[in-house]
Amino acid sequence: MKFFLFFFAFFPLSIFSEIDITTIDSFRIINAGPHMLLVKKYSENPQSDNGFIFHVKRPHCFADQPSFVMYSPDSEDFDEPDEDSVIKANIRVNHKKKKEIDLKVYLALKERSVLELKGNFPSLRGARVMELDSIYGKDKWVLDHLDKAIVEATKICESFVPYEEETVKETKV
Repeated sequence: MKFFLFFFAFFPLSIFSEIDITTIDSFRIINAGPHMLLVKKYSENPQSDNGFIFHVKRPHCFADQPSFVMYSPDSEDFDEPDEDSVIKANIRVNHKKKKEIDLKVYLALKERSVLELKGNFPSLRGARVMELDSIYGKDKWVLDHLDKAIVEATKICESFVPYEEETVKETKV
């Protein structure tokens, strides 16, 4: 699972995947194997490659596992958190009050980490704007039409039938 998330979240995907769509709302829907799609949105900061992602997995095809792909700051004194550790951050959805949340470090690499939202956090389903303030810095994502991206990814998930080659068996008659 960590391999898929690492491999498909950080490398150019058009070479390796069957599905790589950018919607008109700037969401990327990416094939991460025969049973999972990743939906990704990049930060509004043009100098940042940080992203917000969630999964749409078969067989149920619903959006789950909201996560962030965060690149380490350039400062020399930045101490990368360990894998499976939990860090505190503040999230703000639709310009409402900030809420302190827990982020579990799902995957820690030298230059970037994958952080999963854990515990109780504000609903993201109707989010238009999301801001995250963490040890990785401040980022903002415009999530207008997130609901439509979820519907599109769900339709792809439900309609995608992976090809399975049948083997011919000999039988005596």
